[in-house]
Amino acid sequence: MVLKFVLAMMVGLRALHSSCTTISEDVMNHFGKIIVGYSLVEVWARYVSFVFNGTMGADDGQPIQEQFGVTIYFTPEADFGAVHPLMNMDLQTQYVNKVLSTEIDKKLGGSYGYRIRCTYGIDQLKAMVEQLIERPDSKSACCNLLHPRGWEGEVKAGMKRMACLTYIQALIRDGQLHFFAQFRSQNAWNSHGNFKGLHELQRLMLSRLEERGLKVKRGGLTVTIAAAHLYEPDFNKAEQVSKEAGVC
Repeated sequence: MVLKFVLAMMVGLRALHSSCTTISEDVMNHFGKIIVGYSLVEVWARYVSFVFNGTMGADDGQPIQEQFGVTIYFTPEADFGAVHPLMNMDLQTQYVNKVLSTEIDKKLGGSYGYRIRCTYGIDQLKAMVEQLIERPDSKSACCNLLHPRGWEGEVKAGMKRMACLTYIQALIRDGQLHFFAQFRSQNAWNSHGNFKGLHELQRLMLSRLEERGLKVKRGGLTVTIAAAHLYEPDFNKAEQVSKEAGVC
């Protein structure tokens, strides 16, 4: 059902693209893309390729390639064990821990796990599970990682960066737990770590639900990125991935 919805979105996006003939090409370049994949490597390579072939921008004076409005959908059976030779697996492990652990990673400057489970003394993961136990068809199992006054508390906790992952929602339909996540910004080159971390968080929620007597299967993982980018030091590697994917 979710896959059909994503495919329908793709058709609609193409129709919108063809109908907006008066919009400048520069604006059209920022319209984004929907990537549907069956493995972490496949999605990562296509995502990196798309961003690499995007629009040149700047971040604090540093050249970047960027794309706006990218949506990625992993099928329920997607292979997250696959590895690309250019993936930094130590960094991937770090990113997974950043999602699952409440300890603040000094090198990465933050912790999604802390924001999910400790900010203001609220365990949002537990609250999401409770919501789904009470109402399995609920649309209210949500987690916010950015708060209007949250930055002051996060600095006191030792975090140095605003969260790039801003929102997570879980939905149960047709006996499957579907995960949705939103990033305000994402480094596409390191994104495999983010995706693997969310995949593992979905696994953790499945386990917590089963412990409470609600057994459901894994559903899809949908990730939306508002501002996807690549930094200049990764341009050459991204070009290699893009050529392998047959994009450039």
